[in-house]
Amino acid sequence: MNDDRKNGGVEESDSEERPALKGSLSLLDKIRSTLANTAPERWEQGGEPLDTGRRFARSQETWEQVFFTDTKNGTLVLRSSTPISNNYFGGGYSFSAAASPRFFIELRGRGWSPKALLDPAFRGAGGIEKAAQVLAEGEVAEQLYLEIELIVRQHREGLRRDFNDSVARLTATIKEAVGETTAADWQVVEGDVGVKGYRAEINNLTVTVACMKNDISTAYSMSVGRFGLVWQCRDPFLMQEVFTLVDESVKTASLEHLGKVLDDML
Repeated sequence: MNDDRKNGGVEESDSEERPALKGSLSLLDKIRSTLANTAPERWEQGGEPLDTGRRFARSQETWEQVFFTDTKNGTLVLRSSTPISNNYFGGGYSFSAAASPRFFIELRGRGWSPKALLDPAFRGAGGIEKAAQVLAEGEVAEQLYLEIELIVRQHREGLRRDFNDSVARLTATIKEAVGETTAADWQVVEGDVGVKGYRAEINNLTVTVACMKNDISTAYSMSVGRFGLVWQCRDPFLMQEVFTLVDESVKTASLEHLGKVLDDML
């Protein structure tokens, strides 16, 4: 009887402790779910993986990489900060990791620019920590940083695949697609002296064509873009054909408009 009561007491004590642990896990899961369900395109990225083969003009104490997004209370920053060793060779400094990266989740002011972290010229000694409210660090911050990094990378890889597929479909029939547009669809692109360009939206892609002339040569270009991704045409004959189609369409429309204006004068 006494053993049963004792066991029952232990069980009651365990049950009192479990809700607190469950609550902590639930809070972390809620934070993770909120970040995971934030639209991937809302996240901006600053910095890049450390390349030990590059040379830099200035020495640095850390190598920074961040993901950040605006919130009602400021800029939420997920930060990876790696202590680095500086090795000077002719032409500049090379960096190598001196320790494992440290991870932080920070709240910074609205409109914050990652340049404050990434550019040594803007980084004062001790200023990084003072400029931010640290919301989490260590293992929790590392987990959330890596999860957002994966989400953003997968999103961008998906965008790249979709973009490549869309470009392939468009370029397979680009002359026909351009032929179905009107002069009004094309916007004149201002450029340097001797450069004449046009831009239009075709199949949700931005198509830009241009002609560059000087005293001794004429060259053409054509690019297709969407969501910051850009494909550059390398076929000189195709670029010339497409530009000529657009240019002649615009010229014809201008002459027709001029003819109508002259008719109205009579």
